[in-house]
Amino acid sequence: MKKYLVILAGSPRGGIAAWESLNKYVLKYLDADLAVCYGSKFSNHETKYIENLAKFKWIFDEPDNWREYYDKNFVGNWEELFLLGEDLGLSGIDNKNGSGAIVCGLKHFILSNYSDEILKYEKIIYTRFDQMYTDYPFKFNEDHLYIPEGEDYGGICDRFIAMPSKYIKSYLNICNYINEPSSLEGKLFNCEGLHLSYLKNQNLDSKVLRIPRFQFTVSTENDKTRWRVGLYKLHFTKLILKYPEEFIMAFNTVIKNKSLAYIFLNKKIQLANYSYLLLRRKFGRFKKNFIGV
Repeated sequence: MKKYLVILAGSPRGGIAAWESLNKYVLKYLDADLAVCYGSKFSNHETKYIENLAKFKWIFDEPDNWREYYDKNFVGNWEELFLLGEDLGLSGIDNKNGSGAIVCGLKHFILSNYSDEILKYEKIIYTRFDQMYTDYPFKFNEDHLYIPEGEDYGGICDRFIAMPSKYIKSYLNICNYINEPSSLEGKLFNCEGLHLSYLKNQNLDSKVLRIPRFQFTVSTENDKTRWRVGLYKLHFTKLILKYPEEFIMAFNTVIKNKSLAYIFLNKKIQLANYSYLLLRRKFGRFKKNFIGV
């Protein structure tokens, strides 16, 4: 049995280029197995690529409204919590803004149905489909929950986490916390705020180790989203950057770890976009400080 299992959960966004980077920099490097979990309504000719990479295909009949899933499985204050975060992307029920209900519901679905398969592995990586990887991770050998730096929005980033499998059932059990009155005592009702509140509730926050960012979030022109729409083109590709500062952080890691020769030979497109974004940032500061725009 292999040591690592990578779980991709959510809408299969990002496209083949992102999944090729996952295969190159994560799956092959760590010799990891892959599990994919998403609604069958998203299956198309592109998802065949990621399905062919996956050992486990946890594809299911996703509800059109995740309220149905919560009504069926929970009695508590989950609805109140999600409505508190409607304006911050935490909702996702009844066609309201955000995806928090979906993200948490998927964790409960995986925990309820696939724990036995997951616990056969020593290390688990839980992440999204729309991550473009720029470098190889280190091998997560210590007793930590590894989360890339940045993109915290007052809480802690929830797009990628790696951990020993002994923590995975606690990590996935967030819906029980959502049902508790204590979840309503959080300070910030967005996905990142809920993520941090739950880690603290489980006494897992002390296990968190922040690592240099080695991935960034992308979308294709056809991807649909319930929250943040990408506005910045990744030039010389067909992809869109959702968070430019995240891309800058990820490429800073490449600059720190790789030689200039390697970057010029292997990362020309990313280097061009990085340089453009830095110039754009400097020009924006110039306008603000000297022109007042």
